[in-house]
Amino acid sequence: MHQVTDFTLFKEVMEILPTPVLIKDSHHRYIFINKAFEALFQVNRVDVLGQLDKEVFVDRQVAQCNGGDLRVLETGEIDEAYESVFDSNGDQREVITRKSRLTMASGDVYLVGTIYDITDVTVMNQQLIINQTKLKEQSEQLENMVNTDPLTGCNNRRALDIQLPTLFEQASFKGGLLAIDVDKFKLINDNYGHHVGDLGLQKMVKIIVETLSSEHQLIRMGGEEFLVACAGIEHKQLIDLAEQLRSSIEASKNQFAGHHISFTVSIGVVHTDTFNKWNLDKLINAADKALYKAKALGRNCVYYKLP
Repeated sequence: MHQVTDFTLFKEVMEILPTPVLIKDSHHRYIFINKAFEALFQVNRVDVLGQLDKEVFVDRQVAQCNGGDLRVLETGEIDEAYESVFDSNGDQREVITRKSRLTMASGDVYLVGTIYDITDVTVMNQQLIINQTKLKEQSEQLENMVNTDPLTGCNNRRALDIQLPTLFEQASFKGGLLAIDVDKFKLINDNYGHHVGDLGLQKMVKIIVETLSSEHQLIRMGGEEFLVACAGIEHKQLIDLAEQLRSSIEASKNQFAGHHISFTVSIGVVHTDTFNKWNLDKLINAADKALYKAKALGRNCVYYKLP
């Protein structure tokens, strides 16, 4: 609560402040507004003095003002709030208002309010949030590009070290890997060209993706070699999945650049049950060895070793 003896001097000081200031009497009528207030709300004090909020401003703003004003005048508590106010043209401004009670030596009580226009700061903050969101999206897109094989759209070798540990951890480090290699892929490139070879890889990836569950991960290790990570799967299910992939690829009808081309794959299977302790590098190495066994057995087959 503040006491003032020279009210005229008080208003003269308020007049020169760059901050909008208002004074209301105990009946909530305006008895003073300074030039900054006029500028903010684009009003003339002649039209405001002696008036209530509802006689000057729109209903939404009146509802915001009156509750706080009444509490300040009755209790003397300082009221500070973030508000959206509207000027005489109905344009919205974002402000922080601070209202307090002023008591004259005569005992008369007034409400004094100061208004800090933060519209420009709010707009800047909103734009900052938008920019941060865009930056996050761009960062995610860049991360996706870095971890994605551009030819096939599946994950690349870099994604393996990032995603697989988490994937298997969520399944208590249980599951397995399928190492897949296109049989005699060099002959396809030599006989029909690399463009046809690329189309063949894309078709194979499409078949694999359509067969896998959403929680499985397909990774292109390089060239015609791929790895399928299946966390949480049992050994027999893993073998059945490998055989399903092999037979689906073998049965596919492919026509690339006017050529009817069929191709097969060899698949090496390894399950975490084979090891006493989880180790991703050892698991990948074992899958590669199983793949070499499948190729040594004549290709177009699945090789696995039971635990």
